[in-house]
Amino acid sequence: MSADSETARDDLAFMRALVGGSDDWLITFGEAYFAAGVVYGAQILMNAGQVFGWLPGQGLWALATGLGPTVVYIAILVWILRRHRALRPSATGRSLSAVFGSIGLANLALVAVVGSVALREHSITTWLIYPCAVLVLQGAAWLVSYVVRRRGWLGLVAAGWIVAGVAMAQCVQSIGYYLLIAGLSFALCMALPGWVMIRLARKAG
Repeated sequence: MSADSETARDDLAFMRALVGGSDDWLITFGEAYFAAGVVYGAQILMNAGQVFGWLPGQGLWALATGLGPTVVYIAILVWILRRHRALRPSATGRSLSAVFGSIGLANLALVAVVGSVALREHSITTWLIYPCAVLVLQGAAWLVSYVVRRRGWLGLVAAGWIVAGVAMAQCVQSIGYYLLIAGLSFALCMALPGWVMIRLARKAG
């Protein structure tokens, strides 16, 4: 009985820390998420512009839009992590970081699953299902965040990712619209929530 009571107390303490923990972790995650949304959202929208003929699709411009954003984001991410290396995440931060980290590992598994089938079938359409699944998994991660924190905007972000993933799947034969939806989803479901997290963390501080 005493062991059961101790376990129950430990579980209750963890849940209190999880739900009522500090939001300091939001500043690091928010800045990284905002930067990713801006950089990669811009890249995808520029790719859409190339497909529609609004932007050049060859030469140095194509090379810059292909490699430049990743170089820029890595530099920004290193700067963010160095800036906030003294911050220690709360129980909430550690739990939600674990969720997003698990989603990242699941994405790697999806590369192997979808990529191998697409390669065997010589089907670009099959490969285009992978980004759709990535967006839906992002929605699942945000849904966990909503269940844990019970904040309405988290649920909206989750719904946005899931709707965008489904919408992209309907456009696999129209790559321009496919990219346009993806780019807008990065802006609205990644950059915007990142900005909100930054504001919340600064307000709490």
